[in-house]
Amino acid sequence: MLGRTRICWIFVIIFVALSLCIPVHAAEIQAVVDRTHIGPGESLELTVSIKSGDGTVDISPIRDFKVLSGGTSTSVQIINGQMSREVNHTYTLIPLKEGRLVIPPLTVMSDKTPQKTAEIVVTVSPKTKEKTGGEDVFAEGQVSNSSPYTGEPFIYTFKLFNAVQITNARLQKPEFSGFMAKEVDNSRKTYRTVMAGREYQVTDLTILLVPLGAGPKTIDPGSLECDIVVRQNTRRGPFGILDDSFFGQGRVEPRVIRTEPLIVTVKPLPTFNGKGQFSGLVGKFQIQSDVDKTTLNVGESATLSVTVSGTGNIMDAAAPEISIPDAFKSYKDAPQENIQPGVNGYTGEKIFRMALVPLREGEYTLEPIALNFFDVSSGQYKTRLTAPVSITVHPSKEKDKLEVYSSPTSEPKLLKKNVEFTGRDILPLKEDMDALKTQKAISAAWFWAFLLVPALLCLGVKAYLMRTTKKDDPSSLMALRADQALKDACKPDVSADEFLTCLSRSLISILLSRAGVKGESLTYIEAETILKSIGFSEEAAKSATRLIERIDSVRFSGHDLDSESRETLLAETRELVRKISR
Repeated sequence: MLGRTRICWIFVIIFVALSLCIPVHAAEIQAVVDRTHIGPGESLELTVSIKSGDGTVDISPIRDFKVLSGGTSTSVQIINGQMSREVNHTYTLIPLKEGRLVIPPLTVMSDKTPQKTAEIVVTVSPKTKEKTGGEDVFAEGQVSNSSPYTGEPFIYTFKLFNAVQITNARLQKPEFSGFMAKEVDNSRKTYRTVMAGREYQVTDLTILLVPLGAGPKTIDPGSLECDIVVRQNTRRGPFGILDDSFFGQGRVEPRVIRTEPLIVTVKPLPTFNGKGQFSGLVGKFQIQSDVDKTTLNVGESATLSVTVSGTGNIMDAAAPEISIPDAFKSYKDAPQENIQPGVNGYTGEKIFRMALVPLREGEYTLEPIALNFFDVSSGQYKTRLTAPVSITVHPSKEKDKLEVYSSPTSEPKLLKKNVEFTGRDILPLKEDMDALKTQKAISAAWFWAFLLVPALLCLGVKAYLMRTTKKDDPSSLMALRADQALKDACKPDVSADEFLTCLSRSLISILLSRAGVKGESLTYIEAETILKSIGFSEEAAKSATRLIERIDSVRFSGHDLDSESRETLLAETRELVRKISR
């Protein structure tokens, strides 16, 4: 053992001595790739060599490829007493698009001297339109409707086909600019299919899209980064028993699988010429109304429930126009909704409730409530009506009658009556002489104590009531909701979806607080209008609205939210809530 150690030290000393004897030359750099023509989804290897020196490589100018570092290796050769040393920096390049791609000159810092490599051109073959079964892994994007109406939900499906084993799959969904996107729960499914005589495993991911405006819109390519497991069989033994892939040695190759961009032409809705207002709903819907009591007394309350149900953009349903007789006071409640995204769009119902309090007796009828929506199957506007509701109001059960004040019509007559002495009803409290004694005077301290203690008690009770009494006006309630939503967003165990929901609720609540109303949602136009009304400039209002849009986009698109983006959104939301609440 000791002898081996000495031999190692001898070699180290010789190596150092030879290194010192080598004449110093300027480092030579060179960049090469293993191939300059690749197919779709394939990768190539870039090697930057530094001879006769060390150095660092700046790969930031590479834009057309995703760069994965493969490590650094060093080799030393001694030929005829001359020693040469070479450092190789290896990178795996994954093309981000097709066509003629360029690896620009890269800067290499060697001995504090910058040097540049030569430019390299790589050609990436376009993807074939028809699948021949020769590709190991590929992906497709499909839409259920390439020409929907504005507001009409449709389905986008990301399909991954793989005939070989893949690992470390990381899906990057498209941005879905111009759409509201929501991944359908439990929509991922896996099955097998045969294409061109080759069996593939297919994985589907379903996303529900709602177009936000008319015109042609492009769904960008979705991409999947993964590693493909390549089997390398190793023959062992004279009979090749171990040639089976179970005993084979595997290696992985990084790939980026992309879909083709899709063009969706969104059709505008035709002009609405019907009676009443267009609800903004696109799809198939129904409406019905119900009153829990049709017979009641003056001062009692009944609850009117209006239910809008169907399939389409049901989440955009607003409270319908309801004509209430003047003999009633009405109090609206927050809407209740039960909506689920599915492969057929958003399906569910929204229930709008209103308390009705009659002020006088009589027979009253609630007129039919109309719901105007656009039916995509017929391409026409349709109207649904509720049935009229009759309500009978009886007099109040209270026995006490209200006293009605009326001004006198003539001068009141003066009642004259003789003054009579009825007795000595008012007498002195103390009549004997012993009562007239000088009493001990109270001290100034006790005087002020008796004077101030009741006042202090009153102030204390008032302060206690102010702290414990819950404010029930809409502005205070919505401000408290905004503050609570921000506190919930700061909790350490909150999920990404709950975090974004809390940010959205906080902004909407503080805006409704400034508007003085209660509610659960706002359109972007309504939010911008409220901001302008409280003194925001047009540019500041648009900037604030874009923050709400950005939160909703991340919330409904299903994108991963890293810690840095999370902190940024929280800080921007907190600052905007502070500005709005001033």
